[in-house]
Amino acid sequence: MANEQLLAMAVLAAAVTGGLAALAEWLHARRCQRLARLAFGPDSRPRVWTKLAPPVRVLALAAAAWALVVLLAFDGSSRSRDRNVAATRHLMTLLDVSPSMELADAGEGGNQTRRDRAAGVIKSVVDRANSDRVKLTMACFYTDAMLLVKECADREVVWNFADNLPLHIAYKPGKTSLLKSLNTAGGFIKDFPRKSVTFLVVTDGDTVPGTGLKPMPSAVANVVIVGVGNPGRGTFIDSHQSRQNNAELSQLARRLGGHYHDGNSKQVPGELLRRLTAPDENADKSQVSLRTLAVIALAASAALLCLLPVMLELFGSRWKPLSAAAASAPGKMVG
Repeated sequence: MANEQLLAMAVLAAAVTGGLAALAEWLHARRCQRLARLAFGPDSRPRVWTKLAPPVRVLALAAAAWALVVLLAFDGSSRSRDRNVAATRHLMTLLDVSPSMELADAGEGGNQTRRDRAAGVIKSVVDRANSDRVKLTMACFYTDAMLLVKECADREVVWNFADNLPLHIAYKPGKTSLLKSLNTAGGFIKDFPRKSVTFLVVTDGDTVPGTGLKPMPSAVANVVIVGVGNPGRGTFIDSHQSRQNNAELSQLARRLGGHYHDGNSKQVPGELLRRLTAPDENADKSQVSLRTLAVIALAASAALLCLLPVMLELFGSRWKPLSAAAASAPGKMVG
């Protein structure tokens, strides 16, 4: 919701609430005048400061209404999640789903499948790219790249694709083609704004030919290639020993002007994701400030509305009627 519309609704709610509260205070004041002698004693007058109570109540109720409307417009417990906000950065994830990713030689203990380790790496990166202005695009690859989701704001969608979906069955059996898949994935994001994309590739690097790589589109600002699987010990599959080919993955990252990271036991370090996770200087911070102001207004108005009756009871009048026990005690005068 735009700030102008939000403020207009909040001001309208505050005005209506304040008007009704003012009417209620006027009716209450009329009744108090008729019962002033009973309420305030023989002089029929409360303390001078109590004249502030009606306007304070009206303002507190109006402020509470304004704050509640503002807070209800925020979809989330801590911040506004405007899914239609313009994207300033993109995370493009290219996930290897070839059969070799099912081998269990990844993780610190070496007993995790490469696919599960890749899912953990992706989730770690996505969790850090938590700005509303970061949109997610994801593709998988085996013999070629296949687009799964484009410019998505829902992190759970990306996590669902990475988590235990047998995406390799969507392909005809063949050889893993990382370079062909990189070229195809580059076409998915070629229309994105210049230098707005962090390109994350998660693979075991099983088959990496030395030629055939096309330049990344101008939209790509940073390439991070993450290898999973044991880089030192191979596992037999499809007539060859499969292992994380860290040497060729590192060379491929240099050819793309990016960085290689061995993600077999460690998550992607923050310095490789600076472009993705850095605060957006062009982001509209007014929503955060508006929410903070609403929380303060709600807390202050609620405190006033709760404390005011107590203050009026204890300090609202000099006259204190005797309790029933004191009035009936011998030697005490009533009145």
